[in-house]
Amino acid sequence: MRSSVRRNGTLILCYHRVAEDVDDPFYLCVRPGNFAAHLEELLRSREPSTLADVSVPSRRPRVVVTFDDGYRDNLTNALPIAESKGVPVTFFVTSGILGSHDGFWWDRLGTLLRARPPQMGAIDLPVGGRNVRLPLGSSGIRADLDAVRRHLLPLRVTEIERVLDAVSEHWQVGSAPPPDAGTLTPEDLRQLAASETATIGAHTVDHVRLQDRSSQEQQDAIAGSKGALEQSIGRAVPHFAYPFGGRDDFDDRSVDAVRSAGFDTACTTIPGTARPSTDPYRLPRRVVMDWGRLRFRVQMQRWRVG
Repeated sequence: MRSSVRRNGTLILCYHRVAEDVDDPFYLCVRPGNFAAHLEELLRSREPSTLADVSVPSRRPRVVVTFDDGYRDNLTNALPIAESKGVPVTFFVTSGILGSHDGFWWDRLGTLLRARPPQMGAIDLPVGGRNVRLPLGSSGIRADLDAVRRHLLPLRVTEIERVLDAVSEHWQVGSAPPPDAGTLTPEDLRQLAASETATIGAHTVDHVRLQDRSSQEQQDAIAGSKGALEQSIGRAVPHFAYPFGGRDDFDDRSVDAVRSAGFDTACTTIPGTARPSTDPYRLPRRVVMDWGRLRFRVQMQRWRVG
């Protein structure tokens, strides 16, 4: 038993969207058929669990399925598939986007760059009182998206929105996110929370990159999301996920704020497998792509020995 417990940990998977035939420049979408195949593979090889069990030793390796951000297709596409397979899912929701028509700023950025006027060979970003000019078009839209995103990421979300508004006005093009990238409404959230398959987790108020913010800003973003979601669904929200979730996206102050807010666990996107000894406020996760069944099965085998 002891050796089995040491060998088997909990694999926590990170999804974002379940959608088909959509423009997906950041590779956030998994097609419904592939998502169903993933869950079937998980049922074949692992024990689907929740984050509440992540520190409990188990003979059989566990898996926890999570979704980040709060896209509406989590309710309309992902949840019905998970319910049909009997696999529990934790949905980390950005509380401030509930009912918003503006969506997430990276979806707006994608709209802007796709609508770039042909004569615009560069983008001017009014950042921090100065203008940052980035060349565009030489390596394709994915490279353009990554370059602009890197400059925007350290900013407050309100600042990012102002930058995108300025570019939209200068280029005289729209910047609304695609219709398929809609986010949950308050009613959607309550419908999601009513499912026995779903657990609601928090993902800050506005999906800010925490590391660049002050301690007070981090506390407000983290505790504020917990309070808003709990008020909306009428129950405790015990789990949290750091926005973006990499090593450079949060810091010790973030972890302290999560702990002080009363969360039981917090997920990163740092690769790895959670063990009973893993810090519950720095849980590793594996980001899942739009893989078919066989590719997903191979990846699961790699993660098992990795």
